[in-house]
Amino acid sequence: MGTDFAGTAIEAFAERLRGQVDVTVLGLRARGLAPGEPYGMHLEVAAVAEAAGAGPVHLAGFSAGATVALAAALALGDAVRSVALLEPAFIGDDDWDPAEARWRAAIGSLGAASTAREVEAFRAMLMAPGATTPPSRGPPAWDFRDDLLGSMLSAHTGFESSDLAAIRAPVLLIRGGRSTPRFGLVARRLMAVCPRASEHVFLTLHHFAPPYREQPEELAGLLLGFWGAA
Repeated sequence: MGTDFAGTAIEAFAERLRGQVDVTVLGLRARGLAPGEPYGMHLEVAAVAEAAGAGPVHLAGFSAGATVALAAALALGDAVRSVALLEPAFIGDDDWDPAEARWRAAIGSLGAASTAREVEAFRAMLMAPGATTPPSRGPPAWDFRDDLLGSMLSAHTGFESSDLAAIRAPVLLIRGGRSTPRFGLVARRLMAVCPRASEHVFLTLHHFAPPYREQPEELAGLLLGFWGAA
């Protein structure tokens, strides 16, 4: 586990799982880039492959990390025993639904020059209609790393959603009931293309109140059962 996670809810959740499974927590490679360094999904997948070793491995990720988990699952093939996805940023470079095209355009419009109002408008998009967006934990911060990550996620993942049919391992989409319905559409798309996909909904949670922080015991039980059955 990198020092980026020290004292975080992710670290606490990983510690809850340790002793029952061997856990490695990876941060996005994009976060450690210096200006001018090249970046692409291949760097994220290479980091996952290095951590996984010869496998077998269970992959899990949240938001951008969930998109990386899908790309890694395609790259690692039979070494992957399962894939757990918590509200993935994208599931490929294709617009498989009109709502996905709108989502892609919204993320593509954000950048380092975005105003606080634009960032808050995007945060509101992550919530269900009528749900109140919680206050930000700090002032909006967006730099060149976020630009690189957003560009890669919204147009250069290296796969389309139909390619995910090649993932033979079980895939679990986890979402919050108070998050945007877009994640429900993602679940249905995954279940349409992945042979062994399913979903689980934490009814009272949302993207800014993820289950690893708000309901860690329930999430741990869900994942341990999922991994045990894979």
